[in-house]
Amino acid sequence: MAKTTPRFESFTGTLSSSLWHTVLRELDITVRLLKSNATGFLFIFMGGLLSRVFKAPLPLAETIPLLTETVILELLCSYIFDIANQTSSPDEDYINKPDRPIPAGLMTVEKAKARWVLAWVLGPVALYSLFGVWPMMHLLHWEVLITVCYVWPKWFGWLMRSYFASSSYCILGRLLNSVLARHVEAWNISFAIDCIIFFWLMGTMHIQEFHDLEGDRKSDRKTLPMLLSDRGIKVLREGTSLFVLAFGTCLCSIGYTVMDKDIKILPLCILQQLLSIVLAYRIYASDGPAMDKKTYRVYYYGAVLAILLCLCLIEKQLV
Repeated sequence: MAKTTPRFESFTGTLSSSLWHTVLRELDITVRLLKSNATGFLFIFMGGLLSRVFKAPLPLAETIPLLTETVILELLCSYIFDIANQTSSPDEDYINKPDRPIPAGLMTVEKAKARWVLAWVLGPVALYSLFGVWPMMHLLHWEVLITVCYVWPKWFGWLMRSYFASSSYCILGRLLNSVLARHVEAWNISFAIDCIIFFWLMGTMHIQEFHDLEGDRKSDRKTLPMLLSDRGIKVLREGTSLFVLAFGTCLCSIGYTVMDKDIKILPLCILQQLLSIVLAYRIYASDGPAMDKKTYRVYYYGAVLAILLCLCLIEKQLV
């Protein structure tokens, strides 16, 4: 048997080490790229999957492949948004989010643009190959919305910021539905539920701006809190808290009328009401940016997830 030479072993070792270093670097870039919006995408995709499991449970063997598809969609859509967002406005990230790949020096704008083009071209092609034409069309629709808001002509005033986040939920919710419902008819969720969540998000999404006020001032970003006086921000907090409480109470009232048809409805309605109360209190009684940040990234999505689960169970009884 032929023996390998020391030079060959050194070459293969160096190649292996270089390849491993490249993989780790790309993984670091991807994690930094996706982590700031991870909670929102987790809610859209994992929350969407969980709501269907609540509505019509399947055996574990059938659920795991659908979970895999959901994870693929989440990572792809998250990457498509974040690479465009961070490439088109790196200057703001130097102020607000210096740990992102471009301000951290891990990726140049030119390399980010190359990744952007690849993701936006290969993403729809991959969805068409894996899932068919409708998921691809939903993704292309979302790419158009991202372009209009983040690239050109950048229609991204305070109202459009809330509209973009709320519409993104609807578009990506329809994308997820077109993939999951093709396997299981009982997992089809009506567009009416997406519209109700859209309404709730439009009425509350501006709370994401409260913890970034200082950075927004430095970058001259026109968010809703930036346009208001201190008195106006207080009124905005009070109004948002009342909206959250009123919405949760109305949902509880509707759930009460059908709770005898499904044992899960009553405890879930109580849970969403409690989460809505906690969210409303934290919005109103915030003591600073740290509390606002935790309110948005933890309590906000906990409340809206409970609302989504309630709506799915209630719809099942009303249809």
